[in-house]
Amino acid sequence: MRNTQSIFTVDAHTTGTPIRVITSGIPPLKGDTMEDKMEYMRRNYDWIRTCTMQQPRGFRSLVGAVLTEPCSADADYGLFYIDALTYQPMCGAGTFSVAKVLAETGMVKRTEPETVIKLETPGGIVTVYVEIKNGDIRCISFDNVPAFLYRKDLEINVPGVGDICVDVGFGGNFFTIVDIDTIKMDITKDKMDELCKLSKMILAAANEKIKVQHPVNKSINYMDQLLFVQNRPNEKREYLCQCIFGDAQADISPCGTGTSTRLAQRYFRGLIEIGETFYQKSIYGGVFSALAIREIDLQGTRAIIPRVSCSDVHITGFNHLVTEEDDKLKNGFVSW
Repeated sequence: MRNTQSIFTVDAHTTGTPIRVITSGIPPLKGDTMEDKMEYMRRNYDWIRTCTMQQPRGFRSLVGAVLTEPCSADADYGLFYIDALTYQPMCGAGTFSVAKVLAETGMVKRTEPETVIKLETPGGIVTVYVEIKNGDIRCISFDNVPAFLYRKDLEINVPGVGDICVDVGFGGNFFTIVDIDTIKMDITKDKMDELCKLSKMILAAANEKIKVQHPVNKSINYMDQLLFVQNRPNEKREYLCQCIFGDAQADISPCGTGTSTRLAQRYFRGLIEIGETFYQKSIYGGVFSALAIREIDLQGTRAIIPRVSCSDVHITGFNHLVTEEDDKLKNGFVSW
């Protein structure tokens, strides 16, 4: 076997969402910011993304976390996310798994009862708190990048659905937020294919009506994620949701950036207060809790700092991925 590339990863899951944390094997990524480093990989080493995320080594719903040197002296690691199709500046479910991997493998020094990890993302520094008791990780929380409600009651026309109102918000990624009752549907497993197809049309209509732009990071000027939400909580005060991302892929977790965005939506609509806990649930049973710890001014935009927590995060394996020189599929492929 003539091995041309070795990449080491630790695989994990957050409430069922599969996360592949790339710990070594990527060449140094150049840049003065994490956004620069992400773009450097996109321009020069995108084949590593396709190799690790696409078939035959990856699969469609896999999320990859790229660890690299930080640009800030305050951070422990630099971090951004990849999948079978593209790059993302932030992923909440991924951040939980990254913290689990770093703490369990000794890549950061563990301290009990709490280990603090600072991760520098293209959207800013995310501070993670790993709760440890008797050597076991009990819960992981992170203070996300500032979240805000970008536009309320945006009227759009969706083919086959008609005129609906949506909200647009940011919690690490830009989301179109759709109240499921307004389209007369339910968030259920048997409706998932229909929701995924519908998400493409809603996103297209929203992007045609509004051009998003982050107030600080000028490179974050796109919206490719959608959050179907139910505004009627269950008996445990949990709000059902479904995030659709990438090429209309259904998230298994309650979505960390989506939870942050939803928290900002409710806060700036006067439905929740600073310090009040919000619970977001997926149809697969995963639950994230979140609260706004403070409000800030983001260069003229009112925003909150969300703290999101999860206790269902687990390592699933250690991988040494290799490519052979004569493997015609060494750079990966997609089958849809």
